[in-house]
Amino acid sequence: MKRYVNMMEAIVEEELAVLGDSLGCCMCPQCKSDIIAYALNHLPPRYVATQAGGAISKADSSRIQHVTDVRTAVVQAAQMVRENPRH
Repeated sequence: MKRYVNMMEAIVEEELAVLGDSLGCCMCPQCKSDIIAYALNHLPPRYVATQAGGAISKADSSRIQHVTDVRTAVVQAAQMVRENPRH
């Protein structure tokens, strides 16, 4: 059983859900996975090993610069996927 998790995965997934239709990109499962993978590869990981660590990381992720970085990575990822879809 895994005892750690990259909190950035959930943060990127949440941001993709928020931005969704405004990205003008296909949202089939393959394209969503490609967008998430691309964005995660351009963001620093945030690994936590406890629920308390997850809560701290989640709170830290609400900083304005952090939100901007995540949104930028998701938008850039959607643009790449839109231009080069694999479905």
